[in-house]
Amino acid sequence: MNKYLFFIIYFLFLNNLQSQVLYNETFDNYTLGNLGTDYTGVIPGQNGWLTGGPSMPSTNDNAGFTIVAETNKGKVLSLNSSVPPPSNLTVVLAIKPDINTLINSRTAGNNVIKFEIDYFTGAQHTHSNVGQYNVIAITTDAKRDNNFNTLVGFYFSTKTGKILIDYSNGQKRTTTIALDNNSSHLNPPTLPFNTWVKFNVYLDYNNKKIYFETPYFNKVVKGDFLNLSTSTNLMQDYKPAAISLSIVMEGVTSTHQMVNKYDNIKLTALQAVPPHVLSADNFLAEKFNLFPNPATNVVNITNSENMLVNQVIVYDIAGKQLSTQTFNNEAEIQLNVENLASGTYMLHLQTNEGTAVKKLVKK
Repeated sequence: MNKYLFFIIYFLFLNNLQSQVLYNETFDNYTLGNLGTDYTGVIPGQNGWLTGGPSMPSTNDNAGFTIVAETNKGKVLSLNSSVPPPSNLTVVLAIKPDINTLINSRTAGNNVIKFEIDYFTGAQHTHSNVGQYNVIAITTDAKRDNNFNTLVGFYFSTKTGKILIDYSNGQKRTTTIALDNNSSHLNPPTLPFNTWVKFNVYLDYNNKKIYFETPYFNKVVKGDFLNLSTSTNLMQDYKPAAISLSIVMEGVTSTHQMVNKYDNIKLTALQAVPPHVLSADNFLAEKFNLFPNPATNVVNITNSENMLVNQVIVYDIAGKQLSTQTFNNEAEIQLNVENLASGTYMLHLQTNEGTAVKKLVKK
């Protein structure tokens, strides 16, 4: 019995070494009401949060950032833009600075940073102008404007419900991908309105990879993180410094209320990306090759691991199912695409190990 107890304690200790919670914010210890007392973002508010924006309406003062009670959630942070904007660009911005000091406190070797947040999408808005969206970002600075250096950002349209994500490739631009792995960034997936959703992101500094785990879509998507950087110390040169939450309105000149909420913000330092993320079904796509691509009449689909394909379902980038072709558990197949119009398509390959999704361009 003592031996088993020793191993249990040992593995618990090992797990604690490999996983460190650096920041865990539930807002339950906050006082209901205004998050801060200074909407110019100079004097920190509750637990060090800064509030304001580059064109914050003075009449809104601190009422744009409040701690409110939420059913089944306890206390949450709410951002509210409910006054006439002073210009064509209004940003209601809450920043949690000094994240870099937390990153510095991590155990050596814990170079995977996991970011979690619960987000309430709020009501749909049908204002004639499209420039209404919410941004959740991890940045390398704590600027009070919309020109901060983003490591990873979520952009949610309050008009269409579409969700875009982008992340840094190590140069002065970002890479954009779709969260559901079934559509392109040109036609991103949508989230329901007035719904709480959870976002999980893993920044893998060791392997220059980023993973987005979104339970709503039941998918994990992966991208090349900081892959264009020549830095020899990525964690130091691209260290997370702040969490930025904002409402952005562009071209909105009349009174227009937008309310969004946030809860359960968490930063964890890990030694490696968890196995359940690395083994997600959609990573099967990396094992398949399509050629030629772009294709004209026929596309060959092969893989080096003898995975057997029994069915291929063709979708357009809007997610509409166009056709289904059945195969007899074959490792190499030829797919007839002659009848497809020129454009981009997503092929769902049904295999003996799961579903792989590949992008095809038809000439």
